[in-house]
Amino acid sequence: MEMLRQKGVRLIAINDGVDTEQGEGEFMPFRNILNEFYARDTNKKIKSVFQAKGRAGKHVASSPPYGYRLDPEDKDHWIIDEEAAPVVKRIFDLSIDGKGPEQIARTLEQDKVLTTKALYAKQSANHPDKKKRRKMPERPYHWSEQSVVGILERMEYTGCTCNFKTYSKSYKLKKRIPNAVEDMCIFPDTQEAIVSQAQRERVQELRKNKRRPTKAERQGLFSGLLFCADCGSKLHFATCKSFDGKQDHYVCANYKSNWGTCSAHYIREDVLRELVLERIQAVNDYIRQDVEGFQEEWLQCSRDAQEQSIRADKKRLEQAKKRLSDLDLIISRLYEDHVLGNLSMERYQKMTANYEAEQEQLKLEIGVIEDWVETREDMDDNVDAFIALTEKYVDVTELTPMIVNEYIKKIIVYSPDKSSGKRQQKIQIIFNFVDEVDIPSIAEPIVYERPANSRKTA
Repeated sequence: MEMLRQKGVRLIAINDGVDTEQGEGEFMPFRNILNEFYARDTNKKIKSVFQAKGRAGKHVASSPPYGYRLDPEDKDHWIIDEEAAPVVKRIFDLSIDGKGPEQIARTLEQDKVLTTKALYAKQSANHPDKKKRRKMPERPYHWSEQSVVGILERMEYTGCTCNFKTYSKSYKLKKRIPNAVEDMCIFPDTQEAIVSQAQRERVQELRKNKRRPTKAERQGLFSGLLFCADCGSKLHFATCKSFDGKQDHYVCANYKSNWGTCSAHYIREDVLRELVLERIQAVNDYIRQDVEGFQEEWLQCSRDAQEQSIRADKKRLEQAKKRLSDLDLIISRLYEDHVLGNLSMERYQKMTANYEAEQEQLKLEIGVIEDWVETREDMDDNVDAFIALTEKYVDVTELTPMIVNEYIKKIIVYSPDKSSGKRQQKIQIIFNFVDEVDIPSIAEPIVYERPANSRKTA
């Protein structure tokens, strides 16, 4: 109201009999307080309805995302949109193939794939209610980078319901703030999945390692996957237009032409391509010879590594449950002291608040520890996903960005050793799903040799 007064704006409220030109009246401040209370109370009730619906596992979004549509028989259930779902799957495949959001958007545009708005306009063209028919956009195939990013970041494509992804600090503010994952309500397997959880997680990892095209318009096959064994930095892809491909190489980001804090850790891409291909072929052969044996061997390796932590977790679980029981007894005794007049209300409230906070923390800790059983199920899923990958690529004769990104989590490049008269360099390849497993054909580092006096560009 003060701002309106400063701007010289006249306010007329017919129902309340208010005209600021005639004076605000004595009851105006009280009306403002009541209106404020009504707005806050209404917001609180609406919010509680959404909270109850979201925590019950129902979708709180007003409409399903691109790729799904509402089930005609159940408005709270999403079903696959046969036209949009293949596009979503393709976007994830292109991302694993090494394409960035902008490249994906231009690929879809070149192939004349309808955008989200254009597809909805097409689907609503024959709607009996003319008001619900949408207008076709002027550029129906022009995908934006933001649209692609939005699809790649959505959890719901794995078949889950994800509620409370954002929140607002006040009902007066329209700005939504992203919620932490632990504060969201996620319910798995509520609708048919378009992409697997493993595929989505791999895409998120790849998006953290952005790959920028070089001036030579070539992109390193292993860009974003190579790490220095000494300083932990990434290895940058180095090339130029005068290179014929054999000179393309990777070098530690902290080397900086011998002026940095680390040594070169130099390795050529054609050498790395050959080594990685050989290792993938060896892993595929190893697994296909005895799939069941590999499953048992992998699970045994993981089980041995977890036995100590499981024993420690069980001990912590026992201690936490005992403390939780003791706190119930302490709070009960505090209440008795308060009733008998031995403890003031202020002191009672302060002490019980502290103990109740500790109880909540203990309950959370107990829940986390008890979830170790689910970890075993995740381990089974990981090894199954890796076996499925070896079945997908039965005969790998040449590496592609998609094969590399699906198989490889990261590659660690060590500093060369020339003490033997030959240049020896150790390369450790860590695979997706079954990383750092003590199985010879997977975990043993590769040692690459060449004469110490050979030139780098040879």
